[in-house]
Amino acid sequence: MMLQSRPSAALRAGFLGLSLLLSGTALAQEAVTIRFVQTNDIDRMGPEKGRGGFAKLATVIKEEKAKGNAFFIHAGDTISPSLLSGFDKGAHIIDILNRMNVDVMAPGNHEFDLGPDAFRARMAEAKFDIVATNIVDGNGLPANTKPDKMVEVQGVKIGFFGLTTEDTPIASSPGSIKFSPTIDTARAKAKELREKGADLVVAVAHTPLEVDMIIARSAGVDVIIGGHDEHLLAFYDGKVVVSESESQANFVNIVELSVNKTTKDGKTTVTWSPNFRIVDTANVKPDPEIEAVVKGYEDKLSKELDVEIGVTETPLDSRRATVRGGEAAMGNLITDALKAAVGADVALTNGGGIRADKQYQAGQKLTRRDILSEMPFGNTTVLLEVTGAQIKDALENGVSQVRELGGRFPQVSGIVAEVDLKEPVGSRVKSVKINGQPLDPAKTYKLATNDFVARGGDGYRAFIGAKSLIDVSASQLMASQVIDYVAKAGKVAPKVEGRIVLR
Repeated sequence: MMLQSRPSAALRAGFLGLSLLLSGTALAQEAVTIRFVQTNDIDRMGPEKGRGGFAKLATVIKEEKAKGNAFFIHAGDTISPSLLSGFDKGAHIIDILNRMNVDVMAPGNHEFDLGPDAFRARMAEAKFDIVATNIVDGNGLPANTKPDKMVEVQGVKIGFFGLTTEDTPIASSPGSIKFSPTIDTARAKAKELREKGADLVVAVAHTPLEVDMIIARSAGVDVIIGGHDEHLLAFYDGKVVVSESESQANFVNIVELSVNKTTKDGKTTVTWSPNFRIVDTANVKPDPEIEAVVKGYEDKLSKELDVEIGVTETPLDSRRATVRGGEAAMGNLITDALKAAVGADVALTNGGGIRADKQYQAGQKLTRRDILSEMPFGNTTVLLEVTGAQIKDALENGVSQVRELGGRFPQVSGIVAEVDLKEPVGSRVKSVKINGQPLDPAKTYKLATNDFVARGGDGYRAFIGAKSLIDVSASQLMASQVIDYVAKAGKVAPKVEGRIVLR
């Protein structure tokens, strides 16, 4: 009698697979979970009020990567504006990120605040991949800066590309570096990556939310990891995911995709579903290694910056909505200091250049750190000869985005302007006085402003080509002039007094 042995499990599986192939039934692998751990708009090294900073972010990244198939994605705006970047042009940020296993980063507009040479230098120092799909640099981008990146996870191919807002030449200082249209670039690159076999297409997009949504609905991407607006956002419309992680790593968005890849009759179908987790870093312990690196940089700063210079006898408010939405006492202090420093008739600076986002109580002592935190870009003060007509045109630009809290809002000294926000953009400034006298469109005035605004930044094109009364090489740091102004006075008492009256 012969005994018949049963086929092994492996052999049975093989028979089943052959049977399915012959019958045309679909073959599907087990679902693959892929995680995107996101940060964006982070330039502050340490936590504030228990949230944010690189050390807490590092802990979240390590925990997620330990689960497998996790990618740390940085959606831009990081080497500026920060206090230390005013000294080392953002080198400390890249040093920290190099220790944090970044998988993909797209540059934001603030990567260009310190000029094109600083951008190129920082990108060259990065030990991770930077996707800069719509950035065009005639001098050539660093070797690790590329138009896209393709990776494979358990048979699932993921194509990444990066977008930087087209407004960068207005909002920052990229020099000769150009930016291709973001929406057209997204459509073309998504198509290209699909043709190269990408099962998932991920856009790392430092672009406004309205652009993100157009891309989501028309570009053929699966996931948009976004930055720029600093929203805390997890969006899914049944086809496309859009994610944004507020700012400063106060929160970390984690997008998990459960991906199924099925092959039938030689045709592959990929389906997926998302799950969102938002980590509040107030509940996260900082990573000891990154915390030590951050402390080293902060200790270096403290020796120079934690020096008292004077007292404010009135409250000051540099919160984003305050300095971008109307006259601010902090803006008045800064422009008064610039006006005095260079002997100008008037002074104007863009509210978006005031960055500490904090409040000071009456009687509070001010330090060098406070002032440099408010003006971290390293801008210098220039003195221009301009006509009254140019001043009015500049003010029209400054109040053109009040409701949107645009960074161009004008903080001024020596100017009183009445503005009607119900009027169309370009026709809102109803009256202007210069040091108590009606503005004369034909008269020339000496205007103090920062070098960014002077070259047309934030839409201040009215000043392009204006005669410079101080050579750029001789111009001084705005922050240093404000520090000197406060130190000389000992006590300052700026207040909102009707310099820009909004109706």
